[in-house]
Amino acid sequence: MATKAGKKGGKNQQKAPKKPEEPDYLQKVDPILMKNVTELTGGRSNLHIFVPLCGKTPDMRWLAEQGHAITGVEASPRYIKAFFQDSKLEYTVQKKQITAEKKADVYTAKGQNITLYHCDIFNFSLEVAGGKFDAIWDQSAMPVINAMGKTRLKEYTSLMQSLLKPDGRHMVEICKHGSNFVTAKMLKSLVGDQCDVRYIGTRIWKYDEEDDEYDPEDHEHEDHGHGDHEHGDHGHGDHDDEEDVEMFYHLITFKDKGATAGRKRKSERQMEERKEKQPKQTKGKQRQKKRSKK
Repeated sequence: MATKAGKKGGKNQQKAPKKPEEPDYLQKVDPILMKNVTELTGGRSNLHIFVPLCGKTPDMRWLAEQGHAITGVEASPRYIKAFFQDSKLEYTVQKKQITAEKKADVYTAKGQNITLYHCDIFNFSLEVAGGKFDAIWDQSAMPVINAMGKTRLKEYTSLMQSLLKPDGRHMVEICKHGSNFVTAKMLKSLVGDQCDVRYIGTRIWKYDEEDDEYDPEDHEHEDHGHGDHEHGDHGHGDHDDEEDVEMFYHLITFKDKGATAGRKRKSERQMEERKEKQPKQTKGKQRQKKRSKK
């Protein structure tokens, strides 16, 4: 087992390699996530949260600091090491068999409940995870998968559903940038009838062509009754499309099958009761007519 570190350690420990400076927005915890974390957790504590295509997002460290266990999957070891360096966390690395032919490097943080898998997301499975997750924080993974094709996007969605507990919550951030944008309509079609999709909010990143960075706007857009919106302009028509990037947030949850079945049974009972009452009401009206004739 190898031991490495994002800061100085013992003789057998090493520093994570230095990396080029990243844009400032990559260093910050997602503001919509922080403001709406109860949407992700359902107000519950000590959850096991999955972060697909996690990159080096500081959201993982922040969620772990809230008391949750984090498991992430990332195809680039450079981003995994950058995460630990940025977070100033020491870590260990172990090999783990994830398919019949493939092994993954598994990075485990010291002092925080964070485990990151260096592997292809499609080689990750429920068996590898060792159980289903309470929640999934899906930060702009879908547009990346969509670039691989519609079939891959459907496979990815099915994988996420297989990893989520029946009462789990899947919070999705979708970046409207380029041709791989996943609309709300596409999202609802992907998850099918077994899930509900609810819009949470929108935020804007302003693209600076000179600095090649995104700068967050001071304002955020919450849901004001636009639960079925289709990622439109939302009144920002004065912005240049080449400068503004919209980030849309949705919550995916499984429909309550028990409640749905209960409502169906109740509806069926009400229909039967109406059928039973109808002949009695008809006979009563006939008697009233006879009395009126007399």
